[in-house]
Amino acid sequence: MGDTAQDAILDRIRDALSQVSGVAGLALGGSRARGTADPTSDVDVGVYYHRHDRPDIAELGAAFARVDDGDGAACTGYGEWGPWINGGGWLMVDGVKTDVLLREIDRVRAVVEACAAGRPEIHYQVGHPHGFCTVIYAGEVHHNVPFHDPQGVLAELRSLTDPYPEPLAKALIGQFGWESQFALDTAATAAGRGDVAYVAGCAYRSVACLSQVLFAAAGRYLLNEKGAVAEAASFPSTPAGFRAGVEEALGALTAEPAGLKRSLALLGAVRADVMASVDA
Repeated sequence: MGDTAQDAILDRIRDALSQVSGVAGLALGGSRARGTADPTSDVDVGVYYHRHDRPDIAELGAAFARVDDGDGAACTGYGEWGPWINGGGWLMVDGVKTDVLLREIDRVRAVVEACAAGRPEIHYQVGHPHGFCTVIYAGEVHHNVPFHDPQGVLAELRSLTDPYPEPLAKALIGQFGWESQFALDTAATAAGRGDVAYVAGCAYRSVACLSQVLFAAAGRYLLNEKGAVAEAASFPSTPAGFRAGVEEALGALTAEPAGLKRSLALLGAVRADVMASVDA
């Protein structure tokens, strides 16, 4: 999809949603905002609102229906998708899958300020197998491209994320660098029993933690686990064998203790290279 088609979609969304009482800002997000989209990528839109003036769900749903190609568009209730994905809707606009996510400005600001001060957190959230690291909110406002920001709220939030805060990098490297080893250590006994499910979970956890470390070391915001290993591998500061080492290690997972132990050993070597690169 070219820029003209994308702009037409955003224009339709702005015309419909900016008229809904309580909508304080609209922003293009996801891969299209980061410049990493391919022709099949969805259009992701963030709808920002204030806690004490949030839009009526029925009004949002009606606005969704006005731009949706079909007749099934609706808006979820607040919090219906979990505590960190406020809700939203899945639309088809001009033949393009368009995901709309709701974001509470007051909460986003508090989270971004905490991250900038070196206090990121991680929480359970459906759809995020590593958990929802609150740095995602900071990454969203950093990469978002506002297309309706009448009060400059989204621009003000972005100013809190650029440049990448040094306290945040230090906190993420410390927290997830430690946890990447802890996950491997706790898997060792289970590997001897041939507990492939548990070891696989710990192995993934270690890889996800190492991705967090590499993003932080490069001064980049990790927004989603999907594609994180490949993206981290592209950073100049990442050890050359990171992606190949991860793929070899995860490919070695079997139901046999020998295969599980080999997988953990390979991941241990990957971790050593990553942490050495961060300490260099």
